[in-house]
Amino acid sequence: MVSITTVLAVYATILLSVVSASPYESEPRGRGIADIMPLNHDHPARGAPIAKGLYKPIDVSGGRGSREEASLPNSDLRRLENHFRQPLERRFSTLPTRSEVSNIPWPGPYWPVYADSINQRWTNEPSPAEKYARAFGLDVTSFTNRISRVNGIDSQSGRRSCRSNADCRGLNDGSECGIRQGQTTGRCIPTWFGICHAWAPAAILEPEPKCPVSKNGVTFRPLDLKALMTLIYDGVDSPTVFTGNRFDGDDDAVPKDQYGRFLNAAYRDLNPGYFHVAFANIMGRFKQSFVIDVTAGAEVWNQPVRSFQVLEQRLMTPQQAAQTYFRGATSYAFNTNAAQVAYVKTRFNWIVESDEDGPHVSTGRVNQYTSGRTFEYLLELDTNGQIVGGEWLGASMKDHPDFLYLQTARPSENAVSGVGLSYRNVKELLTASANGRC
Repeated sequence: MVSITTVLAVYATILLSVVSASPYESEPRGRGIADIMPLNHDHPARGAPIAKGLYKPIDVSGGRGSREEASLPNSDLRRLENHFRQPLERRFSTLPTRSEVSNIPWPGPYWPVYADSINQRWTNEPSPAEKYARAFGLDVTSFTNRISRVNGIDSQSGRRSCRSNADCRGLNDGSECGIRQGQTTGRCIPTWFGICHAWAPAAILEPEPKCPVSKNGVTFRPLDLKALMTLIYDGVDSPTVFTGNRFDGDDDAVPKDQYGRFLNAAYRDLNPGYFHVAFANIMGRFKQSFVIDVTAGAEVWNQPVRSFQVLEQRLMTPQQAAQTYFRGATSYAFNTNAAQVAYVKTRFNWIVESDEDGPHVSTGRVNQYTSGRTFEYLLELDTNGQIVGGEWLGASMKDHPDFLYLQTARPSENAVSGVGLSYRNVKELLTASANGRC
């Protein structure tokens, strides 16, 4: 039995992890993170703020004997193994060192909130939402109002009122003045708010629209169809496997230890040991894409991944690693299970947003919308050469993925989103567009 004092101490260290906590099995796990998470507005990957305290990291580095253990969810690795129904390869020497998915995800907008989501008239035609309402016999005003209340400008009614971007300057949060079509006042809304959490899995799982298609006299262009399918994925509670912890604090107020390592557990993850095992298995072995939040900070930028390549790797002793990469360290204090340490430099590429109409993947334009980063990190290996943890290095200490997730299935055929979009209707249009000749 653990004393109340011990339990309180666990809570007191929820957001801070100790210097010796680099094994990924000891990294903080998220309270409230289930093995299968429905993709909705409470999902930790949502491209906008979520309710405070909905998900809290649990620091288990202090041992497994506490009464917290009974309530701990499966670790991130176990979640992936449950999803793929087989063990993940963890041996450093046998993991793939490069891979690119054959079905490249398609670029598309993240339909920002300040632009009123898919109510945005991106060309001199009605918006994707207006087109859908007209084609399928819905009241246009009611439908677009509903979208704005859930995903657009009207969803931010508690924010500062504005008439221009100048009214938002003092907020210092990247806000622009979002004003609905036909109105003269709006709300100051940070520009990163959007539905990237829905675009990214849709771009992985659905074919890219290619040709314009018509329904009941309404012409839908490829970008219209991307808008509709993206909003479907936002609103039908599709199942996902989510790993990592979303950071939801002040980027400029995260303390560091004497080695420059961030002490906030949610900011420091994803652990590079876990990240390396995850991408080398998911892309390298299983040939699948997945979604990452490419920034460790509070803003969320979800991107579907395309490829990775290990550019450099070399083995060394833990002592050599400590003396080389951590100023003032004479021994490797971060993981007592590390028998060897590998320095690794990896190029990691993902798909970014595009507001251009028309196909991208089949035309090769996708290459213009492929971005990425080179990450540097240490991998900690046990006596069997298995990866048991890791540490970010240099610029990657601050600039690394925050979390990763996979959507495990497409929406059901009969799914209807909270704003009234039918997956069957949108899929019919998308299939005709993807298979068309134009």
